[in-house]
Amino acid sequence: MLDYFNLAKQYGTPLYVYHQNTLKDRCHSMKNFADTLSKNLPCDVKVSMHYSSKANSNPAILSVVKEVGLKVDCMSPYELLVNEKCGFMPDQMLYVCNNISADEMHFVHDKGILICLDSVSQVETWGKHFPGTDIMVRINPGAPGVGHSEKVVTSGKETKFGISESSIPQLFEVAGKYNLNIIGTHQHLGSLFLNDKISDYIAGVKAGLDIVKRCFSDVKIVDLGGGFGVPYKPNEQPLDLSALTNELLPVLKEFVEDYPSVEEFKFEPGRYIPCEAGNLIGRVTATKHENNTWWIGTDIGMNQLVRPSMYDSYHEIKVITRNVCDCVITANFCGNVCESGDILGKNRSVHAPEIDDIVVVYNAGAYGYSMASNYTGRGRPAEVMIKDDGTTELIRKAENLLDTI
Repeated sequence: MLDYFNLAKQYGTPLYVYHQNTLKDRCHSMKNFADTLSKNLPCDVKVSMHYSSKANSNPAILSVVKEVGLKVDCMSPYELLVNEKCGFMPDQMLYVCNNISADEMHFVHDKGILICLDSVSQVETWGKHFPGTDIMVRINPGAPGVGHSEKVVTSGKETKFGISESSIPQLFEVAGKYNLNIIGTHQHLGSLFLNDKISDYIAGVKAGLDIVKRCFSDVKIVDLGGGFGVPYKPNEQPLDLSALTNELLPVLKEFVEDYPSVEEFKFEPGRYIPCEAGNLIGRVTATKHENNTWWIGTDIGMNQLVRPSMYDSYHEIKVITRNVCDCVITANFCGNVCESGDILGKNRSVHAPEIDDIVVVYNAGAYGYSMASNYTGRGRPAEVMIKDDGTTELIRKAENLLDTI
């Protein structure tokens, strides 16, 4: 077990802690998933994995992704540049964006990276500036999406994402006006499906592929997005990639038979790769019992980990105590931001802590630091990597007060 007290003493808190061996394991799992699909499809059809770097774009994590042999997607100039800095070449990157400016389009075009556009109007803007170029387009399969929260469902009538089937004739009209070559389609159903939602995921994949067959005559790339989930709650089981493969492979085989122009399937795992590799540690800064409720105050605010406040997401939380207490309490964990929504978790059963005991928030490696902010002027935390040999490496220093001014 990690010496969390020593880590806290050495690097301060809050502190993101990543395990390199877990990170590598998840990268290999995704690569093996792609390789298994590829080996069972016609030999001229590739399957590529593009890590969605918005989940966590620390260069140390991206370097592991590259080492294992995955590609990346990005959706902002920063993500493009940090991937470039980590050695990814233009043909190893895909720019998946929505509602970006013409200036940003110029930036992507000048880097020579394939772009995926999210609306007919974005295709129009791109065409005005870069006629005769290759693009991908994001479609809305129309099927109900999947996700742990309505805020992460990205398919169906209520989502902001993609081009619906009814708008595809207009898409072709605009693409034709600027001689744009639509070489691929993209779809993404939502974030975080587990075994109980595999059938929903497959239904969404089928819906998108049916649109491709009906409406697009000769695309080469079909991107099926990501959404591969991880178990956050104690009663949840890891995603069974073998079961997913068994369900997905016949669907892809049938599509390849019916649609001979396809050369590549892409997937975009984000959360799956860094999530379980990372924990967030902090300290107990206050305890109180008010109105029949125990509150445990910590130095982990919603500016350090926003998921519980934004999505009402569950993270397992444990307290590492210096002095073991027999008293078990049911408590709410909260942060140090003056917002009622600054809650890490409610109704958690823990041994009664003391001030300066360590709080560990598990499965914080994805959409943790990458969604952190300087709200109220507090600096973002440090990040450290526990390497394969057990040594610790600082991979991002904590921001101090002057960094935020």
